[in-house]
Amino acid sequence: MSISPYQCRAGRGLFAMTQQELANASGVSLRTITSFEDARDRVPIAANLAAIRTAFERLGVLFTAAGVEWSPPFSETQIRVIRALQVRTGRPMCSPADLYAETRCSRADLEALVRLGIIEGIDTAPLLTAIGLHVPLLLQAHEEREAARKWAYAPINYHVDLDERVIFHARTAASFRIEADGTLTVLFDTFVSPDEREDAIAGAREALRQHRERDPRVVGKFVWVG
Repeated sequence: MSISPYQCRAGRGLFAMTQQELANASGVSLRTITSFEDARDRVPIAANLAAIRTAFERLGVLFTAAGVEWSPPFSETQIRVIRALQVRTGRPMCSPADLYAETRCSRADLEALVRLGIIEGIDTAPLLTAIGLHVPLLLQAHEEREAARKWAYAPINYHVDLDERVIFHARTAASFRIEADGTLTVLFDTFVSPDEREDAIAGAREALRQHRERDPRVVGKFVWVG
């Protein structure tokens, strides 16, 4: 899948990344990136475009029809490292020994973050790089989006109608048919975004499971009786 000049600029914008930093991360020349983002010039060859995309994806950038999104590409341990370094402003600086003890990270964890350009100085005084300084805010925004998504598709937001054998989701107007064997068939999900469809049906299944515990008309694996 290709990316547009707009997506390239937006991807850099997530980290306030310069064109030179993107060139360094992707191995593509600065002139190629500048020319690409101009949007009036020629498109890079496929190999260079793939290298630019890969550099962004390694940092967690997701390319969508609407532009770009971000999802953390880090392990839980690496996130602890980033958060630990986030609060290290001014003196005294964090020593490698302090960082290992506080986050229980490994040398490999730190080296992986160095390769991504997130941290530096792991042998002397570990610090977030200019790019890495933007990651804590991206992590916070991601966690807030995930929390909002979980709430949106929580069972409490569904209405289960056993008489009509339908489950209705108030926020998106999505509806699901309860089949005789307990499976769900989508009746309407036009207003559910593609990346949330699995969440929507998972929420419907959980709403039905909880309803099953309260209503004796549904038994077994949601098999309908009566």
